[in-house]
Amino acid sequence: MTQKKWWLSHILLIFVLSLSTYQFWQIRTQSDRVTFLDVGQGDAILIQTTEGKNILIDAGPNGKVVQELSKKLNFFNPQIDLFILTHPDLDHYGGTLDILQKYPIKSVMLTGVSSRSRLYVAFLEELREKDIPLQYPQNDQDLRISPNLYMDFIYPFKNQHLMGLEVKNKNDTSISLILRNAQKEPLMLLTGDGEEKQEQELLLSDQDLSAPIFKLGHHGSKTSSSPNLLKAVDANTFVVSAGKDNKFGHPHPEVIERLNEKTILSTAQISPIEFVLK
Repeated sequence: MTQKKWWLSHILLIFVLSLSTYQFWQIRTQSDRVTFLDVGQGDAILIQTTEGKNILIDAGPNGKVVQELSKKLNFFNPQIDLFILTHPDLDHYGGTLDILQKYPIKSVMLTGVSSRSRLYVAFLEELREKDIPLQYPQNDQDLRISPNLYMDFIYPFKNQHLMGLEVKNKNDTSISLILRNAQKEPLMLLTGDGEEKQEQELLLSDQDLSAPIFKLGHHGSKTSSSPNLLKAVDANTFVVSAGKDNKFGHPHPEVIERLNEKTILSTAQISPIEFVLK
């Protein structure tokens, strides 16, 4: 080996080691953050904690979610510690098999609502084959996911039995939660595709639904984000997870009017949308 090649090989080695050290250190030092991934007309929300945990809520309509995750997950820490499927509609679970092929998943949370979709059945079979444990949330459950971050589940309700239930409108069975800080102060409200029926149930449950950031239900559909819910939430920033020029016209003009000129961020225009939690 010539002296020049020797120096080049050592410089390359130093660079690789420096990059590896930097990425490894990032696992432990990054702030808690929430990223709304651009998966087109669907939902995929990545929560990354100070301790290096990766929590994914929904998986979009197709394999695009894997491309978006590859931009955010650390090379040394690609594991998804918890995958939450809010409800079994294609625009929320379409990318699940792609994720299972690419990334290890430690645990999965779902409601157990029934779906006869071949893809969804294949997803459940893959979970069984990989022996991935399942969790089922209820609204009396708080999950501490980092020293400064809690997931406060507000739906389904305690003792509400959704396992194996066949429903016409799966949107109104969506897992809903509020992210809270160490002092249990609200940071962000996430309601999946919950529509006005579920929103009314949440309002009648007498839970505190207030949060400064609210991901509009059902991609900004006019059947969600009812005036009464918006009043209870009293957010100042709203996120829309929707595809560019989608055929549904999301977010709907009626919903935009309800927001009274407050800040609206859409994945159709900003990709991705990221919040650093404090």
